[in-house]
This record gives sequence, C-alpha cells and structure tokens, in this order.
Amino acid sequence: MKSSLSKTSLERLLKLDDQERNRLERKGVETGKTNSPSSSSKSMSKFEIEEKNKLFKAYSKFAMDAKKLISKLEEEKTDVLRKLDFQIPKSLDETDQLHENEREQIQKIVGESSSKYDEVRIKAEDSYRTLQAIKIQVNQRPLSTQIVNFYIPFMILLALAEVFVNSLAFELFFESSQLISIIVATGVGAMLVFFSHITGSSFKRTQSKEVPVSKANTYMSMGVLNSLVIVLVFYLSKMRQAFVSINNQNEQGFNIDPDKLLSSDTPGLSEAVSSPNILDTLMQINLGPEGMFLLLINIAVYVCGFVASFVRHDSHPDYERAQINYDKDRNELFKIKKTFDDKIANIDKKQSDLHTKIKQNREMSEETLHKLDKELNELNYFISDYKTQVNDIFNEKIRIFRDANKDSRTKASPEYFNEEGYIIV
Repeated sequence: MKSSLSKTSLERLLKLDDQERNRLERKGVETGKTNSPSSSSKSMSKFEIEEKNKLFKAYSKFAMDAKKLISKLEEEKTDVLRKLDFQIPKSLDETDQLHENEREQIQKIVGESSSKYDEVRIKAEDSYRTLQAIKIQVNQRPLSTQIVNFYIPFMILLALAEVFVNSLAFELFFESSQLISIIVATGVGAMLVFFSHITGSSFKRTQSKEVPVSKANTYMSMGVLNSLVIVLVFYLSKMRQAFVSINNQNEQGFNIDPDKLLSSDTPGLSEAVSSPNILDTLMQINLGPEGMFLLLINIAVYVCGFVASFVRHDSHPDYERAQINYDKDRNELFKIKKTFDDKIANIDKKQSDLHTKIKQNREMSEETLHKLDKELNELNYFISDYKTQVNDIFNEKIRIFRDANKDSRTKASPEYFNEEGYIIV
C-alpha cells in the first residue's frame, strides 16, 4: 500500500532538496528586487498562494483516493467480520445439528433403540438362554462334534462311490441304457448314505446321559432300517454277480439263451435261467468273487457313513442346534452393532472434516482481517503523516522564499512575513 502511495504527485512536492531550495531562493530574490509584495500587503503573494494550492490540491487528491480505498477496505472488513461473527458460527451450528440429526436417524434404524436391534437382541438372548439351559443339563461339558466341515463332502464322496460301485449291477435290467443305470445307482447311493447318516446319529443319541432316550425303540427302528439295507446290498451283489456271469458268456462268444447258459460254471446260473421270475432267478444265483466284492464294498461304504455320522454328532439331540442358533444370532447382533459403529464413525468423520474446513475458513478470514486492519492502519497513518508533512513543508518553503525576499528588498517587508505555523490542510 505504501509503495503505491509513494508514486503520487504529493510525494514529489514533499521533497525539499537543493534544487527546490534554489528555486525558492531565486523566486524570493526576483520578487524582492521589485519589493514585491509591497510593504502594506496583508495577504500572501501570488507565488505563495500558488505553492499553497499545489500542496493543497495534491494532498486533497491523495486524501480522496485514500478515503475511497479505506471505504473499500472497510466494506471488505465488514464482510469478513460478518463471516466471522455470523456465517461461520451459523455453519458450525448447522453442522452440529446435521450431525445430531444423522446420529438420531442411525440410532432409530440400527441403534440400540431401533426395532431391528431389539428384535435381534431378544432373539440372541433367547438363544443364549436355550444354550445355557442345555449346558446346565449336560454339566457344562463342551459340544462333542468332530469332522464338522469335512462331514458333508465326505458323505457326498461316499454317495458318488456308490454310483460307480452299483451302476453295473443295474445294467442287468437297464442294459440298453447306461444313463438310466447311473441315475438309479445315484438314487440308491444317496439312499444308503442317508440311511447310514440316520443310523449313526440315532445310535449317537442313545449314548446321551443327560436326555432320557428310549434305546429299545431306537434299536428296534434302526434294526428294521438296517435289515432293509442288508437285503438291498445283498440283492445288489446278486445282480452284480448275474450281470458279470452274463458278460462272461458274451465274451466267450455265446448267445444268451437258456440252453447255452445251462452249461455255464457259474453257481446257480443254470437253475436261474430256467426260472420264470427275475426274483427267483436272483435268489438261485450264488455269490461269486464279483458279487462278494460288491457286497463288501457296499458294507464298507455304509459302515464308513455310519461311523462318520456317529463321530460327527453330539449325543444331546439339541445341543449343536442350540449352539449354531446362538452363534448365528450373536453374529447377527455383532453385525448390527458393527454397522451402527461404522455409520457413527462415518458421521463423526464427516463432522470432523466439516469442522476442519470451517476452522480453515475461519483462520483464513482472521488472516484476511489482520491484513485489512494492517492496510487500514497504514492508510490512516499516511493520511495523518502526510498532513503534517504538507503543513511543515509549506511553512519551510515560504520561510526560504521570504528570507531570500527580505535580503533582496530595498523597502521594508510586509508585516505578514513574520507570521508562522500555517495550517493549509
């Protein structure tokens, strides 16, 4: 600001160097030789008035420009103050109010006062009470389950193994379509694995010491079920044996007819061919190595499924389900809490970011206000300082002029030459 003001014409007029002094002295000598102004003059001479007007006009122009700039700066300062006193506090209040409203909204949706949270909390508490009741019932022993993650894939593998083992047995009936044989074998394999699962879990339940179980009913029902399984795998073995025997005859180049099959060395095959009923045929066929192998494989697969099921399940019928339900409900409750905490954290971060921006805006406004105050103080100082300099310079100039005029006069100088301390602005 000072650098821009120093370029005005006022600065040039305020310089009182040797050149300026010589000019004033020459003018004093020139007018003094003619005794001008006259001794009777009561007011300033033309030269003095011209010097006064030059300084007055230059200072007036400077003062007018300075006041315009001060007015502009004052307006800017007013805007900054309005921003600091009203706009920024209002933004801060609005931000806090928005933050509070968002917190209340999140609280209503997933917070502890929300219906969803109450629903999950009550469900988790019910699951916990159910689990605790069972734990008390089993004397606080831990859940006894093994190969939980491995169990289902293992049972699926057993079912698939049954498909490959038994598919050839069904080709005795569906020789023309292997696809049908595979489909039927898949169904039978799934059924056997399911029966082994039921049998293993049921026998494991009978080991419970905490829950009374009718072992007689369980053993009876499982005995009936496994009797059906034994009959099934036995007949599958006979079907496999019959199919292998027939294939052997084909490989030897014989046609499948009763006369040629009567000469086969397969035990019971000649009696089976003469029987008009397929069941009678299977009953009359004795198990050879192939049929016995299939029987043992089916029994081994079934026993594997039974053992896996027995090891997999707890002896208490409801312990595992109660534990699963409690873990699920507890995780759901934790999930809701985490969702609430995450949303609150995001809202708090949003508020913090807004506060940071408002703080930065306030700091920038305060810095701007400081600069404006500094410029205003400088301008007011220059106005006052230049006013003093103008009066002092004017008085010094007319003193130099009058001294040179007095020295060159032949008549007395005007009385007003003795006057000092003029104030022109």
